[in-house]
Amino acid sequence: MSARGYAADLEHLVADLITRADLPGVSLSVVDREGPLLALSLGSSDLANEAPVTPGTRFEIGSISKSFTELVVLSLVEEGRVDLDAAVTTYLPWFVVQSSFAPITVRHLLQHTSGLIAGSDALPDDYAQAWELRHTATGSAPGTFFHYSNAGYVVLGLVVEAVTGRTAAELVAERVLAPLHLTGSSAQVRHADRALMATGYQPLHDDRPWLPGDALIPATWFEVAAADGNVASTAEDLGRYLRMLLGRGTLDGTTIVSATSFDQMTQSLAPGGEPSEHPSRYGLGVNVETVDGNTCLTHGGGMVGYASFVLADLDAGLGIAVLTNGPGEGGPAELIARTGYALFRAEREGSAVPAVPGVPGVPGVPVVDPWRVADADRYVGTYTGAGRTFSVSADGLLLTLTDGALSGRLGWAGERLACTHPGWRTFQHELDGEGDQRRWTYGGTVLRPPATPRFATPIAVSPLVGHYRSYSPWYTNFRIVARHGELRLVAAGGVEGSRDDPLLVELSPGAYRIGVQPQLPERLVAGPAVDGRVIFVVRDGCTYSRTFTD
Repeated sequence: MSARGYAADLEHLVADLITRADLPGVSLSVVDREGPLLALSLGSSDLANEAPVTPGTRFEIGSISKSFTELVVLSLVEEGRVDLDAAVTTYLPWFVVQSSFAPITVRHLLQHTSGLIAGSDALPDDYAQAWELRHTATGSAPGTFFHYSNAGYVVLGLVVEAVTGRTAAELVAERVLAPLHLTGSSAQVRHADRALMATGYQPLHDDRPWLPGDALIPATWFEVAAADGNVASTAEDLGRYLRMLLGRGTLDGTTIVSATSFDQMTQSLAPGGEPSEHPSRYGLGVNVETVDGNTCLTHGGGMVGYASFVLADLDAGLGIAVLTNGPGEGGPAELIARTGYALFRAEREGSAVPAVPGVPGVPGVPVVDPWRVADADRYVGTYTGAGRTFSVSADGLLLTLTDGALSGRLGWAGERLACTHPGWRTFQHELDGEGDQRRWTYGGTVLRPPATPRFATPIAVSPLVGHYRSYSPWYTNFRIVARHGELRLVAAGGVEGSRDDPLLVELSPGAYRIGVQPQLPERLVAGPAVDGRVIFVVRDGCTYSRTFTD
């Protein structure tokens, strides 16, 4: 099949996601070292005005910005102004974090091995965020544990400013955007640029899993300058950026970083990396994966109302950038990027056509449809627990949950199911086990087939159980539920929200680690209780008050 055929397959996938998954708009670029291979823009940049996405539409790219910051840091290393293995306090004497471990270095920040918390949503700007880290503690010795930290890159930006007297955003613009002629990009998200941007979208209901058909509203807008997510760009510009990465730091005779620095970026690896089905370890500002023997640089970017993904195969000389203006925690951008990469790599290598989700008429290939569940028969049955009962039936790959006189559809919301039934809409649904040993989890409720033997389960009676909310647009709300005698933090969404219902591990009265791994630094502290209910909690410096909604 020709590249033109692969481009058509990729366009089918994007159109399917826009239609079936209610994705507002997509802009993408496929490139190799010599130039563009495909530019594609579909959908809407503004649903209210029915404005189309165009190649010049600008999107917030979120954490992909970290690789721009890293290039600035490496350029300062080349100039002898920054030492990767120097303590952060060498450059920021005022920087304090509670720790019994060795000092955090610049390299640790770049690798996400500093032991710092993922981020603080309480304050919007960089100096305040970095200062407030003094009230948090590291969870692991620097260099020993990969834990993604936006806060670490906020601090990196301040290191750059301390060394140069100029902001990281100014240096990104001067040392990366201008030399690469990325004229559709900016190193800050500002009100003045809003007219150039696609409108970002978020769910109307932020306290329940989002399903296609649910209302989307324009996302909260705010200015961004901190070095963990400050860049806005077009797909065309990101394609040029990827060509520079494919050129190992050089594009069209312009060198951004030397080959030696590029080797540092891709070979100084953390113990772990971003979740992937491929071997994955984080380098300096980029994730380094091995995909079918090839070294690929990858990174996702989630902002409030935007999601993006880039992939650069250094061996095949192939790159793809995907930008969307859907909810920032969504997976369509990564799905499109990885599928497009697989198609164009197959074309380049003359290998078999990979199965492409969403391509009509291809036997055995699933259509991108959140309402189709491949193993639907496994879910069929009646489930009971905590005084509640429902039944699940299947019509082919379509699942229906029935409770009383009402029924609702079950569909994919991320990696777990959600349901349109009003009585079962608040939490995601998850089924474990097989046959009579199946266990259906919904928030704090666990249900089983009626024939399953019942075992006494300790009941956790805690004043913490409830629904909490803040004004942070990154992580607006969560619930604390009791499940099998344990307390778990459950978030319906949010760019920085938890995805796996982490366990709350009590470390001292009223103070909890968020997550079972002892190296994790995130903490939740209970506030005062009134009439047997905690009225607010503090999650890594951000206060969430108990809300009136269930």
